[in-house]
Amino acid sequence: MSKHHDLTASYGESLVTCEHQFEASYYYHQVREQCMNHIHEISKAVDEFTVDFTDESLKILELLYYDLEDSNCFDYFSMTKEEFEECMGVYFGEVVTSTIDEARWVVKEYPLMENKYVTGIEKGNLSLMFPHGFFNHKERHPECVFTLYHLYKQLQK
Repeated sequence: MSKHHDLTASYGESLVTCEHQFEASYYYHQVREQCMNHIHEISKAVDEFTVDFTDESLKILELLYYDLEDSNCFDYFSMTKEEFEECMGVYFGEVVTSTIDEARWVVKEYPLMENKYVTGIEKGNLSLMFPHGFFNHKERHPECVFTLYHLYKQLQK
């Protein structure tokens, strides 16, 4: 079995299992609501972060993430690192869909496994799926280089 196959299989296994598209859409809608509730709570505790759906707020949220990661303090917000990364993904999607014309949330069946679904944003022919938010963000980007901000700017084009 190839390494690529193992990776796609393990990714597929990590996705939500639903019998129907509607069930998956409802599930991911609930996840977005819960994450946005967390984001609003975070903004109450962090003066520098305002939930205003601007590209600048993406920078501040990402800086906060790196601070929490470096100090291992995600529990300050009663969250795990993975939950915070999921919330970052949801907030990124909310910023994109509320400020970029034609961008929208989508839920699609994972093409390599039956009854497995992913969510993300779509704009024209571009789809960016992130069902787990920005999972292992620091491991992928060891230094804060405003990845969310730059990704947002690319989607604006």
